Amino acid sequence: MNKKDENIGRILSKLQVVSAFGFTIIANILISILIGIWLDRFFNTNNKITIVFIIFGVISGFYNGLRFLLKEIERFEKNEKLRKK
Repeated sequence: MNKKDENIGRILSKLQVVSAFGFTIIANILISILIGIWLDRFFNTNNKITIVFIIFGVISGFYNGLRFLLKEIERFEKNEKLRKK
């Protein structure tokens, strides 16, 4: 593999990490909204539960997203150490 191909591979790898981070956050929020809407309809509470679940979704989305990013950083650093040897 030449240097140009390695650079493209690294760029695509970083792009994949960023898109997965965004997907993790959005998926958590959307699932929380759907659960909140369903519970509001079930208990007839006029969107009160949905608002609480949106807050939980944002918090859990960022928490899971940051956990994912930290794992990817650790993996990237491990690969860089192996590549330098």
